[in-house]
Amino acid sequence: MLTSLALAFLVATVISIVVTPLTIRWAQRFGIVARPSSRKIHHEPVPSWGGIALATATLFGTAVSWLLLKSIPDHALGVLLGLITIVVVGTLDDRSSLSPKTKLLGQIIAAVLPTAFGLRIAFINNPFGEGYIFLATWQAWLLTVFWIVALTNALNLIDGLDGLAAGVSFFASLTLAFLAAGQKLFPIAAAFAAVAGACMGFLPYNFHPARVFMGDTGAMALGYLFATLSIMGAVKSVAALSLFFMTGMVLAYPILDTAFAIARRWLKGRPIFSADREHLHHKLLDSGFDQRQAVLLLYALTLVFCLLALLLVKGA
Repeated sequence: MLTSLALAFLVATVISIVVTPLTIRWAQRFGIVARPSSRKIHHEPVPSWGGIALATATLFGTAVSWLLLKSIPDHALGVLLGLITIVVVGTLDDRSSLSPKTKLLGQIIAAVLPTAFGLRIAFINNPFGEGYIFLATWQAWLLTVFWIVALTNALNLIDGLDGLAAGVSFFASLTLAFLAAGQKLFPIAAAFAAVAGACMGFLPYNFHPARVFMGDTGAMALGYLFATLSIMGAVKSVAALSLFFMTGMVLAYPILDTAFAIARRWLKGRPIFSADREHLHHKLLDSGFDQRQAVLLLYALTLVFCLLALLLVKGA
């Protein structure tokens, strides 16, 4: 079983290394380029279609490992259709800067697709005592769509420094691969290993100074994959529900950063989806850190949350 995880990681890493330079050329040819602005950190136009490499590498790494395992999880088709939708929406946004409402609508459609195919959060821990609360169908739909859209945006909002979103995703997905394997959820573990491999192969091109950005295509795809894979790992049994909550733990930094951004904008009377320059990575830069130092510090923060997740599971 561990062979399938290693294979998923290696295949995704190699494909990411090979395909990323191609996406740089494709982005330049089709004009999918991030241009400098007052809110952005970079000062030169940078190709912004690396997300294609991340999605492609993840899909191939996952497919090869699932073939080895001879096991395809339930709801995989719905997740794939939603991922394709996210990639299309991200590509359009990277190319033409969609309005926030249009992008949100695309994210909701992408979240509804796997939910319609049966991928739902059917129960949650009881916060008022022992046991679990089983949700009505409409509640399961609402919570599932909210979770997918929330994580999709959380990864997208931290993608503001070279290598930040890719590195955070690498550490988080690798941790979740080990946690899923520990619960014998090997197809899910292999998929998370493929995500980690895709990020590993992408980072040499994306770390400062970045030669390519993942764009909304990549950042939203990563968030979508974290959300849907965590639910896939929890639908089989109550015992597997911890993977869902551990996903929230290892991604605590982007989730909290997004929550604070929403609260900050609401309190200031600004549109929730308006852009600003007040995220944690911006604050670090304003405090005197350079890009590499800020990114490494946020990697360390992510590793703290990952270690905490591993310790909580071990002590359970």
